[in-house]
This record gives sequence, structure tokens and C-alpha cells, in this order.
Amino acid sequence: MSERAANRLRHVFLILLCLVLLVPFYIAVVNAFKPKDAIVSDPMGIPFAKLTLRNFAEAAFTPTFNIFKAYGTTALITIASIVCLVALGSMMSYVLARTKHRFFTFAYLLLLGGMMIPPQVILIPIIKLLRALGLMFSESGLILYNTGWYIPFTAFIYTGFIRTISKELDESAMMEGANGFQIFWRIIFPILKPPTASVVIFLFLFVWNDFLNPLVLLGSTKGYTVTTGIYMAVGQYSTNWDKIFALVVLASLPVLIVFLFLQRYFVSGLADGAVKG
Repeated sequence: MSERAANRLRHVFLILLCLVLLVPFYIAVVNAFKPKDAIVSDPMGIPFAKLTLRNFAEAAFTPTFNIFKAYGTTALITIASIVCLVALGSMMSYVLARTKHRFFTFAYLLLLGGMMIPPQVILIPIIKLLRALGLMFSESGLILYNTGWYIPFTAFIYTGFIRTISKELDESAMMEGANGFQIFWRIIFPILKPPTASVVIFLFLFVWNDFLNPLVLLGSTKGYTVTTGIYMAVGQYSTNWDKIFALVVLASLPVLIVFLFLQRYFVSGLADGAVKG
């Protein structure tokens, strides 16, 4: 088989794979604009004469679930977690990438090992720790958990990218009298736009779509996130598929917007960071 034929076959396979992966997205979006009877009779079809926006209005203002309140709570937790992870993870990765010592090498491998532990395994110790700190059932406790849990992933992306940056930049800045803190924030961090975009996209996706941790650590006394709110709404409207599909689309919309704004940095951040590292 020639190289051109192999490339065509590869492209055909990838196109078919994308179409298969887009089927759930298509079903959710199309049925979000359809009345209940049209969803039941033909879930894959598009009845243009019956399309409506009523589903979104009714789903957004249900008595037990307010999508805008859920947006606020989830955005607070997500943005605070990402800010902490980017700030702490990037600085820690700079030290891991620039310091040639067995201790830091071992620390980096230990962090990578943390990525292999299922979150359910440490959930009970985390609950006990948050109770001891008085942070259980609070947004602060959930943000602290997210920061600790996703720091290995953040270090994995940043460390590989920083290792590709020439050390001559550090040495030149040091000769000008800059200290390590100034070197990182004024010289190194502005170069980290691609990995930062990758980290932000992944973390936004992970934290925004998280269900188990907000359900357990946040509880129902401090409000609800988008995922736990939909869970409660689905419990009430278990047969109202029009409302359910509308809620799913509304919950996914912020993630899609963030990805569209940062997609140009996404691939380069992964290729230059994780792969080269």
C-alpha cells in the first residue's frame, strides 16, 4: 500500500470515528429543541416545524433548579481551582524542571504516580481531613481538594514544556540581577501560554463536569453545581426528556465556549509540553 493510500485510509477512519463520537452530541442538541412527543416518536429526526426554545426557558427556571445559580457556584469553584493550580503548578514545575537533584526527580515521579490513583480510593480520608479542618460542605474545601488532586496533572504538562526552554534565559536574567521569583514570572511564565491553555481547558473540563466530589464534599446544604443540580432535576423530571436534553446542552455550553477560545493553543501545548517532556 502506497503512502498516499495509507493517508487516505487514515483520514477516512478518523472521519468515521469523529462521526460516531458526535452522535451523542447530535442527539442532545437536536432533542433540546424538540417537544416531548417528537423526541419519543423520532429521537434522531429534525422536525423543523416543531423546533422550539420553550424547553430552555422551562429548564432554566424550574422551582428546584436554577441553572444560573448553578453556573455561579460551579464557575466560582472552577475558576478558583484553576487559578490555584496554574499558579502553584507552574512554579513547582519550574523548580522540578530546572533543578537536577535526585530529590526533585523522585518528587516528580511521585507526583506522576499520583495520577494513577483512582479518586474514590482517597475519598474517605479526604472527608476526614476536611472535617478536621472545618472545610467540609464548603466551596473552600472542594477547591482545596481540586487543587491537591489535579496538581500532578498540572505538573506533568508544565514540566515537560519548561524543559524545552533554554536555560540561557535564566542565566541572562540572573546576570541582570533578577532573582528566581522574578525570572519565572517576568520571563518564563509569559512563554507558557500553550501549556497554560492546555491546562486550563483540561481542568475546566474536569472540574466543571465533576459530579461525585461536589455531591459528597459540597453536599446539598451549600447549593449545587451544574452536574449535581441536573441530577436533582432529572430526579424530578425523569420522563420529561425535553427538559433533560435542554439542561444537558446548557450545562455543556460553557465548556464548549472555553474550548473554542483556547483551541489554537491546545494542540501545541500538549505537543510541546507532555510529548517533549
